[in-house]
Amino acid sequence: MGMRLKKWMSFILSAVLLFGVVFSATPSVKAYELPEGTVLNAKAAAVVFLGGSEKEDVFLLEHNVDEVHAPAALVRLMVGAYTLKQVQEKNLNMDTASGTYTLDIFNRYVAGTGVTAVGMEFGEVWSLRDLLTVSLIQTASDAATTLAVTISGSVEDFVDGMNELAKEIGCERTHFANVTGLDSLSQYTTTRDVYRILRYCMTFADFEPMISTVQHKVQPLSGGQPYIIVNRVDMLRQSSTFHYAPLKFGRTGLSEHEGWGLASVASDSGYDYMVIVMGCPPKNDKGHVGLHYTDSIDLYRWAFRSFTYKTLLTENEILGSIKVKNVWGRDSVNLVPKTPFATVVYNDVEVDEVIKKITTNAEVLKAPIEKGTVYGKVELIVNVDEKIGEVELIASESMNSNFLLVIFSGIGAVFSSGWFWLVVGILVLLIGGYVALLVVSARRHRRKLKSRNKSHRRL
Repeated sequence: MGMRLKKWMSFILSAVLLFGVVFSATPSVKAYELPEGTVLNAKAAAVVFLGGSEKEDVFLLEHNVDEVHAPAALVRLMVGAYTLKQVQEKNLNMDTASGTYTLDIFNRYVAGTGVTAVGMEFGEVWSLRDLLTVSLIQTASDAATTLAVTISGSVEDFVDGMNELAKEIGCERTHFANVTGLDSLSQYTTTRDVYRILRYCMTFADFEPMISTVQHKVQPLSGGQPYIIVNRVDMLRQSSTFHYAPLKFGRTGLSEHEGWGLASVASDSGYDYMVIVMGCPPKNDKGHVGLHYTDSIDLYRWAFRSFTYKTLLTENEILGSIKVKNVWGRDSVNLVPKTPFATVVYNDVEVDEVIKKITTNAEVLKAPIEKGTVYGKVELIVNVDEKIGEVELIASESMNSNFLLVIFSGIGAVFSSGWFWLVVGILVLLIGGYVALLVVSARRHRRKLKSRNKSHRRL
């Protein structure tokens, strides 16, 4: 009976995820192509250059990033995000505020799930810092549920808060049902949304030290002995065959129905990249395991080797102009970028090879013109049709109107107005009609005079 239930769950979950792909996902466009011959095991993947802020980030690779997948233990990223948000809003001290693992928590949220626990004993009291750190670096269903109950009073209320935060930070195809990572029909996300969640986590100073630790020593505040908890991400451990030195931190997740996922960040030579892979099978047809690691390492190497950060627009660079009226001695105003623009491009891309597509808001402007006013935009394009950025265009200087030119322009406008010529036409018709009426009236008057003269002669 258990096997039948698992098969039905797998079928239903696959149908739900397929429904999400077909009816929810919007098509994504790859910013760049991987080198010929590169094979990804992941069903979905993203490589993102991390700028100084989220606005400066650049998706270098988008592979099915809007398709829906089971997050598995990647849900812990949102557990971390919501916890840190609550800690900040409630001004909690993560080293003194604490939570207790209880039999009720075990019975309601852990027992029977099959999700790995770290081994907390009933009655153990842990600090929020230890609960969150262990939840981030291990599956630890006991620590994650205790954390949720401590923060929100119940796992259900905590999950509601996670879903509200997901909407707040722009997640479009994400919904959570638990904090453990157990597959559920109502627990799903996308690669793009995982990026949004992890990027939000990175805004908290406490996040990286927690998730990046290779070993964490837990010291229960009461009720237990110290623990040494090892990070599950093999790429962080030097003893692992999957060790990758530039990796700063990561979080894995194993879905029973979809395989492995990994969201991580690496840094090298002043460059930071985020790589997310989802839907990696446990092993390939050659029996190789750790495919989520090998995919991630391959993508990091591609990014670090292939791209260079270059300034493509300078602040005072003249990119276009718009005709102006009513300015003495000038017939146009120059347009320059509102801000400088720099990003990563292929190493062999030269700045002067980047296509700059200019769009203006008007063909002609009338003075006065204020410096800094937005009058258009420039889109930066490489490889004929791949847009890599966009910047607003502004007036490079202020221009005052000339009084005489305004008057002449007004007069000219009057004479060039369709309404003016309509009125003139009507007046011409009226005058013509009036003249015609006078002519007719004069003729009638002459006829009357002639008639009278004839009558007088007869008499």
